[in-house]
Amino acid sequence: MRLNRNFAKATLKADGTPDYAPNAFHFNGRDYLHPTAEDYHAAGFIDVLNNPAPSDAPQGQHYEFRSYEVADGAIRRTYALVDDPPPPPRVFVTADLVEALMAEGIYQQVRDWIVEQGMLDLVLATKEFDENNANFQAGKTALQSALGWTDAEVEELLAKCVKEGV
Repeated sequence: MRLNRNFAKATLKADGTPDYAPNAFHFNGRDYLHPTAEDYHAAGFIDVLNNPAPSDAPQGQHYEFRSYEVADGAIRRTYALVDDPPPPPRVFVTADLVEALMAEGIYQQVRDWIVEQGMLDLVLATKEFDENNANFQAGKTALQSALGWTDAEVEELLAKCVKEGV
């Protein structure tokens, strides 16, 4: 049976969703093959409003659909304000990082540290890595301290190495 999702029974189903009206129905001894809004209302159906989510969410938040409610003779969607998900970790291209370190004149110092850690083969075999990688985080912290770089200086260098299109 085809349903008309613009109209539903005046109570929600047990799962909280609208009990939509059929596209055609029989009511008071008459067949309604192409019912109008008035026909649906006379048969006891109410409007289902496709009210969109509010557009005034504060920065860093958005509205998500939560449920339906029956109010003022219609069924409306309800929304909840939720925090935006964190952005995915950035992905860095190893070759771009080496190039940026060379341009800064600190590649050899960084390479020496990587060799000390016994990770040169791992770095050489890695084409790209994300910023949540534990080895990257440890190395970044140690090298930033050793170089005396600020967070802004590190971010400026790393921004040159972010993989595009991720």
